[in-house]
Amino acid sequence: MEAKKKNGGNPVKKAGSVTMEHVLLALGETKEDREQRIRSLFNFFDVKNSGYLDYAQIEAGLSALNIPSEYKYAKDLLNVCDANKDGRVDYQEFRRYMDDKELELYRIFQAIDVEHNGSILPEELYHALLKAGIEIDDEELARFVERVDKDNNGVITFEEWRDFLLLYPHEATIENIYHYLERVCLVDIGEQAVIPEGISKHVHASRYLIAGAVAGATSRTATAPLDRLKVLLQVQTSRAQIMPAIREIWRQGGILAFFRGNGLNVVKVAPESAIRFHTYEMLKKFIAKAKGDEEMDSIGAPGRLFAGGLAGAVAQTAIYPMDLVKTRLQTYACEGGKVPNLRTMSRDILVQEGPRAFFRGLVPSLLGIIPYAGIDLAAYETFKDMSKKHILRDSEPGPLVQLGCGTVSGALGATCVYPLQVVRTRMQAQRMNTETAYKGMSDVFKKTFQHEGFRGFYKGLFPNLLKVVPSASITYMVYEAMKKSLALE
Repeated sequence: MEAKKKNGGNPVKKAGSVTMEHVLLALGETKEDREQRIRSLFNFFDVKNSGYLDYAQIEAGLSALNIPSEYKYAKDLLNVCDANKDGRVDYQEFRRYMDDKELELYRIFQAIDVEHNGSILPEELYHALLKAGIEIDDEELARFVERVDKDNNGVITFEEWRDFLLLYPHEATIENIYHYLERVCLVDIGEQAVIPEGISKHVHASRYLIAGAVAGATSRTATAPLDRLKVLLQVQTSRAQIMPAIREIWRQGGILAFFRGNGLNVVKVAPESAIRFHTYEMLKKFIAKAKGDEEMDSIGAPGRLFAGGLAGAVAQTAIYPMDLVKTRLQTYACEGGKVPNLRTMSRDILVQEGPRAFFRGLVPSLLGIIPYAGIDLAAYETFKDMSKKHILRDSEPGPLVQLGCGTVSGALGATCVYPLQVVRTRMQAQRMNTETAYKGMSDVFKKTFQHEGFRGFYKGLFPNLLKVVPSASITYMVYEAMKKSLALE
C-alpha cells in the first residue's frame, strides 16, 4: 500500500464550514473556469440543444459515461436536480445541483484526507472504509484507487474524487460511495440470480441477508396456503383433487390450517441464504485459484453454474432437517386432535425413527437443484434476449420484463424437476419403520408409476405454479423496498 502524495496539491486546512471558495482553491479553478466546466457538462447531456434535460437525455448521458442504467441513477438524478418538479432540468437547476454536490464531496474528501494536503492516500481511504464498517483487502483497495485515480500515480486528488462522484445522485457517505463503486465497476456476468460481489465479507453482507430474509419471509407467508395445498396433493396416492383438499385443510383448523408449517418455513430463509451466499463466494475463489486466475469473475458461466449448484446443495443439506419437519407438520393428520409443535415433532422423529430420518428424501432434493438452476438460468437468459431483440429493440429490459422472464423461466424449471419434488415430499412425509414406508427413492418412483401413472409425478403442480407469479412479485417488491430502507440503493 505504499504510495506518494501528489505534488502540486493545494493544501486546504479543515474548516468548520466549507464554502465554494474552498472548493475552487482545492481545484485550482477560477469562477469562470468552473462555470465553463459546468456548462460543458450540461451541453454533453443536452445533445438536442433544447436548453433543458429530460429523463431520456440524462439516461443516455449516463450510459455514455458507462454508469449502469439498471440502478435507476438517471431517474434519481432527474428527481434531485428538478427543483420545480416539472420533469425537466434547466441549466440553473443543474448548476444548483453541481454547487451542492461539489460542497458535499469536498466535505467527505476533507474527512478522509486526515493530513489535509489535498490528496488521499490508499491508507487514508482504507481507514475511512474500516471506520464505516467495510473491510477490504489490499487487492480491492488497489482496484478502488485505480478506478478513481485517473493519472495512475497511486493517490486521489479532489478533482479525481469529484469527477468520479459528481453524478452520483444520493448522499455521498463513505458507505454509499463504496457501494456505488461496486456498481460502476460492475462485472456483468449475465445471471440475475447471482450473489452480489463481495457480499460475504463487507458491511453490506448482513444487510443483503436481512433484505433477502425479509423478502423471502414475506413471500413465503403470502403464498403459504398454496404451499400447504401443494404438499398435501403431492402425498396423496389416490386421485388428487384440489377442492376436496382445500375443504380438508379448512376442516382441520380453519384459516390457520393453511399456514401450518409456515413458521418453520420462514425460519429457514436466513440461514439458508447465509450458507448459500458464503459457500458460493468460497467456491468461486476455489475455482478461480484452481484455474490459476486471480479474478473470481473469470471462472465463466460453467464455473458459476457449478458453484451456484453446489452452494445450493450445501445450503439445502444444512437446512434439510427443518424442511422435513415442516413437511411432517403440513401433512400431519389431526382427527380432532392437537397438532404437535416443532419441538414435539422433532423429538418424536428422533426417538422413533433415528437421526437418519431427518435426511429422508435428500437425494432427490439434491438431484433437482442443478438441473433446476440450469433450466431456470438458460430459459431466463433466452427470454431476456428475445424480449430485448424483438420487443424492446435492443434496449435493456426493465424490472417488469425481468420479472416476467423470471416468472416464466422459474415455472419452466420447476415443472421440469417437479417429479423429484414429489418423490422427495413423499419420502419426507412417510414415517420409517412402517410396513407401508418406501424403501428408497427408486421405490417411490416405481410405486408411483405403477399405481398412479405418469400424472402421479405432477400432483400439486397447479398450486405450485400459482405460487410462482405472486411469490416472485412479492419477493421482488419487498427486496427492493428493503434495499432502499437499508441504504443499499
